[in-house]
Amino acid sequence: MSKSQLTAFLAKVAADPALKARVDAAADTDAVVAIALSEGHLFSPATFSRFSRG
Repeated sequence: MSKSQLTAFLAKVAADPALKARVDAAADTDAVVAIALSEGHLFSPATFSRFSRG
């Protein structure tokens, strides 16, 4: 559940249009975290919310 895992996942999303489409279609933060986990990245919904706010 770390910021570095989130950062790595977001970089992967930016580089992969298919993955970006999956994340964009996610129903909620928990769904995004589940996608990240399936890609080998572990972070909590709270971490995602905290660091993905603009």
